[in-house]
Amino acid sequence: DEYVRLNNILPVEQERKHQEFVESYPFAPHLLQLLEDQVLVATNAQETRDLIRILADLFKNYGDDTPILTAADFRLDDDKNAIASLLSSVANPSHAALREKAQRNLTAVQEAVPEVNNHIPHLQEIIGSLWLRSIAIENLAGAEPHELQVDITKDKTIDDNSFAYELQQIVENSFNIHQSGSRLIFREEENPQAKLIATARNDRLFEDGSDKNYLAQEVRYVLGGGDSVAQNYRVTILSLNWQSEPWKNLEERDHPDKWDERLPVVVVPENVQNLNEVLGKWTKEHLQKRRNTVRFLLPRAGTVNIYFDKELLHLSRMTLKAKEWKAPGNEYGKLETKYQGELRAKIGHRFNRLAILRLWNFQEPASCEFSVETINEQGAKILEAADKVVRENLFIPEDFNEYVAEAASNNSSVSKLLNELREPRPNGQESIAWLGETAISEKILRLCAQGKIAISLGGREYLQVNSGETEISAWQRMRGRLGTGRTLDETILLPLQAVPQTQNYTEPSTGAEQFGGQNAFQFTPPDGQTAPTGQNPGNVFNPGNQSGNIGYEPTPVSLFNPTEQGETLYSPPTSSLNLLGKTESWGIHGGSKIRNLIIKVDSLNGAQLQKLLRDLPDGLTYELNCQKED
Repeated sequence: DEYVRLNNILPVEQERKHQEFVESYPFAPHLLQLLEDQVLVATNAQETRDLIRILADLFKNYGDDTPILTAADFRLDDDKNAIASLLSSVANPSHAALREKAQRNLTAVQEAVPEVNNHIPHLQEIIGSLWLRSIAIENLAGAEPHELQVDITKDKTIDDNSFAYELQQIVENSFNIHQSGSRLIFREEENPQAKLIATARNDRLFEDGSDKNYLAQEVRYVLGGGDSVAQNYRVTILSLNWQSEPWKNLEERDHPDKWDERLPVVVVPENVQNLNEVLGKWTKEHLQKRRNTVRFLLPRAGTVNIYFDKELLHLSRMTLKAKEWKAPGNEYGKLETKYQGELRAKIGHRFNRLAILRLWNFQEPASCEFSVETINEQGAKILEAADKVVRENLFIPEDFNEYVAEAASNNSSVSKLLNELREPRPNGQESIAWLGETAISEKILRLCAQGKIAISLGGREYLQVNSGETEISAWQRMRGRLGTGRTLDETILLPLQAVPQTQNYTEPSTGAEQFGGQNAFQFTPPDGQTAPTGQNPGNVFNPGNQSGNIGYEPTPVSLFNPTEQGETLYSPPTSSLNLLGKTESWGIHGGSKIRNLIIKVDSLNGAQLQKLLRDLPDGLTYELNCQKED
């Protein structure tokens, strides 16, 4: 009724009636001033006439529910009243769409914050107040935080800390709120940073798991570098359901059957309780081979699963969306760099423990034991530091040397030895820490250079320490000679005496099949040795005096066997022309005295043997030993 009467009063009485109207109802004194300063100046309002209409409608809707009316009563979520339409009708074009933007921000906050009514009980009031205060010219637009707090304060005090928390949640989950000095203001254009923050807080936008997948990619990058970078480690980041379905959501290249010879590092996403039991069962169920090669990288104690860490997920989401939205000239490229840097920094501090298998129990995997070491490096240095820890703290040289010596006594191939070391040792024996094929091969060669074993390179060449040769010289001569791949199947480990460099060594029985069916011609047995009658002393070509062995086999195998008076000279298998060149380089001429000459021929036919015998010098005696194939 008052609204109708006021609209029919005479113009001369308008000012007086206006004053009476304002004094008759419980409006906050600053509300009319606010409307005059901001709405009237920024819009096309017809002075106080339109302002009174707005105030009257505001009172009719909320006057009975509140002791005082403020800017916070301009609600965006109530379409029943005409306040919004009245404001829109007098708004200029620059503010016409601001209400819609404010409403979208209100919805964004409601979707992003769980139990929003409990966490932000004054959401509608704060958004409404800021929206109204943003309808103004630039120098008056927006509000200080304390002004918003006054607006929402009615008959109950609003705690400062509670209000600060509510306002922070609103700002972080809105994308049209801008900061202008200390003032907050709604603007039609989006705030890129606010939009990223608000989007990242909306769980519904990431129900496809894209944020978790991106987080795993970033963990892989921080630890092992990009896919294009040459590396020694094969980093696999386990998924959320890593204990039951570890490979389900991973790329095929991350599955164990696709792993190459790089050291496999499996990153566990959560801090594991009962580590021995959990990792033991996991290893049995989800790894079918190479169980001893895996290195488990674990997060710091007391941290939550990385896929449940709100801070990591929020940074992942913001980086992911900034990457998606960036374009030349916009701000999202800078924001991507900013948030990606923060994310990688936090990931770099996350993982600080290494676990490798120590005791294996296939029947009772819960009884397995793992060695756990702390890593004191961060980011890209973690894996190198972990490798150093394995080499220095977990790899026991004495166990490895004993294992290799046993393999040599059994004439095992290097390939067989490597395959055995890739698996945990059975029967409660402590496993030998896996260092990688290259590192293990180097250690095998080191043992050879130290004179502890000998190595047959497919029967074509033997690696062993020469008489008087230092370890350094032997290592320089041998390093890089083992080869890789299938050649290791024919590379045989031997006890040192099997390929002697001094006259005191004897050659073991290995079987011709391990040396490519070698045949040997040996002339003049070593001093002090005579050929036994009717027996074969167990030689490399026909162990155990099997049929087909012809003659007596003395022990030396080098081209020139050492003597007490001279030096030992050796040449690997090569052509006769090259051997002539070797003798010249050794200073052997027509008058040189040669003793204990041994020539070894890998295989030849009967015609070649007859020709070789016919060309032997007259006046010398020769002893022949070879193996005749059936």
